[in-house]
Amino acid sequence: MAEHNTSETLALALRLWPQARDTGAVDDPSQLDALLATLGKPGASGFDAGVDGTFAAFSPEQEALFTLPTGERPASDPASGDEEGRLLAHILVTRTLVAAGLHVDRRVQRAIGHAYAPTWCVRGGYQASPLVLASTLWLVALDPLGKSDRPLAIDWEPALYQDPERWDLDYRLFSHYDIRERSLDWVMYASIDRARHPGCSMWTIVEPLLRLADDRAYQALGAFAEASDTEEEDLPAMAVLERGRVEGLLRAFTAQARQRRAGGGGGQ
Repeated sequence: MAEHNTSETLALALRLWPQARDTGAVDDPSQLDALLATLGKPGASGFDAGVDGTFAAFSPEQEALFTLPTGERPASDPASGDEEGRLLAHILVTRTLVAAGLHVDRRVQRAIGHAYAPTWCVRGGYQASPLVLASTLWLVALDPLGKSDRPLAIDWEPALYQDPERWDLDYRLFSHYDIRERSLDWVMYASIDRARHPGCSMWTIVEPLLRLADDRAYQALGAFAEASDTEEEDLPAMAVLERGRVEGLLRAFTAQARQRRAGGGGGQ
């Protein structure tokens, strides 16, 4: 498996992400146009099954194999190929655009819908991997309409979404609030035991939770603060540093929560 991503689009999204995440903007907005230009192109997640609202971080000829800054890698297998990597890359591009202020753009709103359709809108239990589910948490955390009952912009017409085993074909209306609730329920589930989010570092879950003002997010953060994130294999130094950055944010968050409780402020 490739150690590093070979996609210029994904590399750009990851390069812009820290500034967009921390400031809500990027120095050169024209670089966002380069990301937007990949919407609905060949190689995008679901493209071959009629989906035209996802970003193509990889061409059809490229394998969507890459390493996240926190050290995880999307799975690849003979049955689904590298579809998880293509979906994950779409989510990563989308979150950069949302964080940079383009959540009002209809193209980005469509992209959000197509990030949620195979993750939080499926029937039954969680079908996407913990790494993919955790990555969508940033879209939830950055959503200014997170508590709104406004329907999401999801085009259910593509052939991909006509599988009755994955989707309830009679239930197609999902709101921003629905996704927030489903994602927070999963966060509570995942925080109980590290075995419930295999292949996904707890730090990938933790950072977007710090932006979510919800008792379930606070409870999960408390559980993660008491947990350990041991790895069976060695990680690159950059991944260790990135996890350490998030660990510092969680440590500061829990310290502030203790101070507020001690001062009689209550809550988190």
